[in-house]
Amino acid sequence: MKQSASIIVGLFVVSGLAGAYYRQSSKERAAVVAEPFEKFSPAVKTRSDEKNFYVESNGLPDHEMMTGIIAWQQQVPLPQKYTGNNAWQFPLFPVPAKEPMSAKTNFFRGAIAIAANGVPIFNPIKNDGRTDTFLAGELDKWGGHSGRGDDYHYHLAPLVLQERLGKSLPVAYALDGYPIYGLEEPDGSVPKDLDEFNGHSSANLGYHYHATKTYPYLNGGFHGEVTEQGGQVDPQPRATSPREATAPLRGAKITGFKTLEIGKSYSLEYTLDGQTSKVNYQVSPDGSVKFDFVDPSGGVKSETYMPRPQRGGGGRQGPGGQRGGGELGPPPGPRKPWFVDHAKGLDTNKDGEVSKAEVTDQCKEAFKEYAAGADSILVAELPEKRTVRNEVGGFMKVHAKELDQNGDGKISEAETIETMLRMFNKQDKNGDGKLSGSELEG
Repeated sequence: MKQSASIIVGLFVVSGLAGAYYRQSSKERAAVVAEPFEKFSPAVKTRSDEKNFYVESNGLPDHEMMTGIIAWQQQVPLPQKYTGNNAWQFPLFPVPAKEPMSAKTNFFRGAIAIAANGVPIFNPIKNDGRTDTFLAGELDKWGGHSGRGDDYHYHLAPLVLQERLGKSLPVAYALDGYPIYGLEEPDGSVPKDLDEFNGHSSANLGYHYHATKTYPYLNGGFHGEVTEQGGQVDPQPRATSPREATAPLRGAKITGFKTLEIGKSYSLEYTLDGQTSKVNYQVSPDGSVKFDFVDPSGGVKSETYMPRPQRGGGGRQGPGGQRGGGELGPPPGPRKPWFVDHAKGLDTNKDGEVSKAEVTDQCKEAFKEYAAGADSILVAELPEKRTVRNEVGGFMKVHAKELDQNGDGKISEAETIETMLRMFNKQDKNGDGKLSGSELEG
């Protein structure tokens, strides 16, 4: 029954609209899906099998990057090895999900789509479960930035790609297999009756998503079936960086970025307190990266980071020396203590310190909203609940099982507070009941 691969499935995978996929074989379907990606060949390569479509790239666009960011984590775009077993993939024949999953409450880690130029697209809401990256000023003029693994990715639909694609081709494919078109239909008309995920069906295209200028900006979830694991779509590639994630540089604005030699040499320019600095960096064939940090006076501090195959920290050997790095996922797990990463949101009175009272209040607020009047929260149900918009609320969804200290499948307010304060006490090095100074520095 090899003809089953001829996928008559295509007749029903688009919400009952047979006009979109007809009786396409896997090969025929792959040829259609490949069209937008072929516009960026040879930098982007594609392949397929009977079920899935695969996209290979180095994760970097051929347009300028980073310029315009006003909330910078000091990460830079590094070439990635999205090839072979580490390629992006999505189903050739998407299947409508019985219970579609929203990106408002899920998928805060990793990509939700892959752009036609081979650059991944992440949820517009960052991995704290509440911050709109666009509104927060974290994105460049093209809707992207570099993540904690020095992996460039978009958080908005990359409409700049329409300069090469036109309006007739999708700018990306969501990881459920449905295409994402621009602000208009291929015929130039305005999309009508978009659902909560920015999608709808038409006779000629079947189900598809659209970009919008307001949230959710692109696919606001998945109309089609996907597998969620660890807060992200599974499977998906890993990004690698030879260095640890860096801390935000408050007040910095990126004013320029140049690709000096594709895949090898780059220069980023930023201003801070009215002065201009640069980060020049070179990528070697062995995966090491040499950084030259140029201060406003022209002074240069050089550091070289050496790759290493496993996730983990490394040792710094001083200025000009080497640092070890690790393999990071897109996005990687936290590289700093949780309270350091989330200090700004926990400091509710904005006094520059995080107190036990502030943490306890957020615990109570998050628990109250999740419990909705009950005495406890079911661990199994917590991931499906709408994320409470405070720091602890995001933590609870990701670490539900850890909060269930007695293993009864439920989380109490006391368990929530006890867990968070135990973490707090570990970070409170001097035991004064508040986090400040060096305690909030990675």
